[in-house]
Amino acid sequence: MKAYIVQSDKRVDPFGDYARDCLVRNEPLSELQKRTLLELELEPVRVSGSDEIDDPEPYIIINDNLYFTRELLNEFIERSGTTGESTVCALKAGLVTLRSVVNVQDAKPCLDDHFEYPLYFSPGGTLRKRYQYIKINPDQDSTSIPMPEQIYREEKYSIPITTHFLIQIDHWVNLWAANISTILADAARLKKMSKLKQLILVLRARSLNQSKILQRLNKIGRNCAKHRTACIENSIIGDNVQIGAGTVVMNSVIGDNVRIGANIVIDSSIIGPQSLIMYGQIMYSVIFPGVSTSSSIIEVSLIGRGALMGGTTALTDFRFDGQNVSVMKDGKLFDTGNKFLGSCLGHGVFLGSGCIVAPGRMIPGGLRITLEETRIIRACHPDQDVPGFRVVKE
Repeated sequence: MKAYIVQSDKRVDPFGDYARDCLVRNEPLSELQKRTLLELELEPVRVSGSDEIDDPEPYIIINDNLYFTRELLNEFIERSGTTGESTVCALKAGLVTLRSVVNVQDAKPCLDDHFEYPLYFSPGGTLRKRYQYIKINPDQDSTSIPMPEQIYREEKYSIPITTHFLIQIDHWVNLWAANISTILADAARLKKMSKLKQLILVLRARSLNQSKILQRLNKIGRNCAKHRTACIENSIIGDNVQIGAGTVVMNSVIGDNVRIGANIVIDSSIIGPQSLIMYGQIMYSVIFPGVSTSSSIIEVSLIGRGALMGGTTALTDFRFDGQNVSVMKDGKLFDTGNKFLGSCLGHGVFLGSGCIVAPGRMIPGGLRITLEETRIIRACHPDQDVPGFRVVKE
């Protein structure tokens, strides 16, 4: 069966890249689409529009800005094949659509509580204008993160653990979600692991300790240097990676030639090749290649290629007023429906020390941002005041 991929001219702000060229798990979305299709024995064919398709055999059509897992695509094809009709995928609203921020995807609301995505099936011939919905509920399971009651009224914050993700990348938030969903899908596959494979893991770890078992799931590349006090659990580490003393890497993907300093925490994140992580904590975030950061905290955020973040910078991810985080798209403000969401730095953004970025903000590529002059000490003399500061003299 052929899979026709319709190319578009959509670009993702603030990067200015076509969605198909944006990185998902450190590879272009187009390559990830191709690999997933080939795993299901589908032949990828790129077209500029659906009107080019003239195929008497069954086929599917997807947009080139669509991220999907093989499990969801396989279910859609199998169920579509039994109808004998043209079909389209309709995802049930729930935790998956909420966390992937369907509000800023160009997915059409349909039925009572579903969203229509550009994933079509034809039994052969021209795709009919009237098609049947294949309704899929992606919410299989979830996990919860404990939250301080001072910033979140509920005791825990839920995250979907499922193999069924479908995300249309129309905004940087969707690109962030597609990246993080690759980690969540891996977690779902791990939970579905057979009893025999679980037993083998326990035997390999020679322990029932969860941390030791998760360490056995690591995939570590060639020529890596890890300090003996560093801890790596359930992560993929590329070639020529250096990891310093006391650093913890959990449920993450680290690209080639990355240098990670001492006493750093990287949790459920993706770090691009040739990046330098000198300090801080990175959680549920995506860092593109060539980034250098000493930021104290990066949470639920997306950092473009070649960005630089100085010491004591911070990308915050929640509002003190308890409201949902909003983002800008096409000059309009959209409520994401999420209480926690960080920010996005475009390619080549430099953030000077002391800069704090508010939740949901997008910084255009190439900008170099520093503190106001009154907050930077340029000169200091014992007999003069320092503008913007209070000097206490003995």
